[in-house]
Amino acid sequence: PFHIRTGVLHRHGGMLATLASEDFPSTSQGGYVFIDRDPKWFPTVLHFLRTGAAQVPVDTEGRAAVLREARYYSLEGLCRAARPLRERMV
Repeated sequence: PFHIRTGVLHRHGGMLATLASEDFPSTSQGGYVFIDRDPKWFPTVLHFLRTGAAQVPVDTEGRAAVLREARYYSLEGLCRAARPLRERMV
């Protein structure tokens, strides 16, 4: 399991900020939310939320996986960083 403060989730907006908002009712005791995603890439998402820096893999498959997660969580900054290099140069 991953634990993160709600203030960190609000730094970059997106779906996780919405989940952490008071407008979104928690479905479990203690305010925990279950997200059924690949845990391999979630540390990259958390690092971006905490620091604003994107640690994107250089390999094509890893970059595509991070981009997929960034899109899922609606994190525009991480999406920009994870786009294929040829698309970022345009």
